[in-house]
Amino acid sequence: MNDPSKDEPFFIGWEAKPAAPISAFLKKISIFLVVISAVIAGVVTAMQQTVTSGTFDFGNVQEFSGILVKDPVPMLIADSGAEGEQVFYLVAPFKNGFPVETAAKHHLQHVTLKGTFIGDELDSMIEVVTDSVANAGTGGTTADPLIESAGTNATVRGEIVDSKCHLGVMNPGRFKPHRACAIQCIKGGIPPIVVARTPDGTLAHYVIVGTDGSAINEAVLPFVAEPVEVSGVLKEIGGRKVLYVDPENITRL
Repeated sequence: MNDPSKDEPFFIGWEAKPAAPISAFLKKISIFLVVISAVIAGVVTAMQQTVTSGTFDFGNVQEFSGILVKDPVPMLIADSGAEGEQVFYLVAPFKNGFPVETAAKHHLQHVTLKGTFIGDELDSMIEVVTDSVANAGTGGTTADPLIESAGTNATVRGEIVDSKCHLGVMNPGRFKPHRACAIQCIKGGIPPIVVARTPDGTLAHYVIVGTDGSAINEAVLPFVAEPVEVSGVLKEIGGRKVLYVDPENITRL
């Protein structure tokens, strides 16, 4: 009686070439694994979502001109923008806020400056080249050109982040993985913002300052990158939402 096992091919690792049936089987398995790997890679890639739509136009230094204001945070009301008047937050290179002394010196003056654009669909910012701010020689203004709304009491829920990274320098510029970086940026004077939702569900940024308009960067550090509730007086200044807050009214959720 024949033993069927003697007719079955046997894989021997040291042989140069396996038996034909085993070779065909291994080829099918290899093709299957390649296809599965490609499918998994495609699915994982498709599932990845850009956390922010922000842009950092790194290396493209441009010249900007407009009225510089120092309050509630340093901003430039540009002479022209893509859709008319445009307001830019101002920051310095690296993890530094715009110099307070420079903002005070040129407050309400028409200036030129050089810098790099940072921004998303909600806000725009310029990383200003050090010592590039100069009086444009066309005089200043005696009144703040920013339109300011009346204040209303408001409570928002969201996450405190540093505005520079969130608007495009880092991706993602929020959540726990970015906490250490955000803390250093806010320590350096970059304006903190609350990323939250308006009552109708629209994504919004709220710049947060003290009740008197002063910086409260140090006070918000313990709450960075955590779900928080922030209560204060909300104003719209130059189309930007600014929340005047007592740090005691910042609570973890």
